[in-house]
Formats: sequence, C-alpha cells, structure tokens
Amino acid sequence: MKITKEIICPKLTVITPEVVGMNEITRLIRAAGYAFEGLFYLIRKEKNTRLILLAAIAIAVLGPLIGFTLWQTVIVFFTVIITAVAEVLNTAIEITLNLQVKGAYHPQVKIAKDIAACSVLLCVINALVVFGVILYTNLVR
Repeated sequence: MKITKEIICPKLTVITPEVVGMNEITRLIRAAGYAFEGLFYLIRKEKNTRLILLAAIAIAVLGPLIGFTLWQTVIVFFTVIITAVAEVLNTAIEITLNLQVKGAYHPQVKIAKDIAACSVLLCVINALVVFGVILYTNLVR
C-alpha cells in the first residue's frame, strides 16, 4: 500500500523530495548546518551564551527535583530560551556594528549596542521573576 498525503491527512501536505525538490532539502540541511556553526561559535566565544546554556540545563534537570511540575519546568525553561534568543541577536548586532565602525567610537553605535543589551536584560529579569514566582508558589504549598 502506497502512503499518500490523502491517507495521512487530506489537508496536510507531506514534505517529501518530490514535493519540495531535492535541492530544497539540501538547502535546508545546509542552512541548519550554518545555524549549528553559529551555535558552536557562540558556545566557544561568548561567556554569556555559556551561562544561559548552563541555566537552561540546570532548569531542565533541577526543576522537577525541586518540586516543579512539568508545565512549571517548561515555562521557566522557555523563559531561559527566550533569553538565549535575545543574547544571540544581541551578539549578532554587536558583531555587525563592530564591523561597520572598524574599532572607532560612534555614539549611535553605542546606543544601538546598549539597546540590544537591554533586550537581554529584560529577558533575564523576566526569567528571574517567572522562576521566583513559581519557586515561591511551590514553597508556600
């Protein structure tokens, strides 16, 4: 029996080499490779990325051990991942701006870098508040 998209789900398009073309799959695999190269660069070169990664692992492991429900652990983990995304974007902005000014000081570049760093700070505050509220509710009950 040949499995077709109509058997799986009439409104679902199954992504196969025939549907998107082998070149598209190759492109997606190559793009994922570039994303992993970026991740490995961040882990090697950026201390903040390593700290956020450590926090994500700690939450995933310790959350259930300190009494968090599965959903509480997922919520706190998600806030840490949002922080990681902000840090990734902050790093990309900083690297790009550093290339543009080539080591020279420019007040608008400083402002842009400060604003990008502020996004990370806001995410960290959010993660800490969410973690604190969930921890408090678990300690009180």
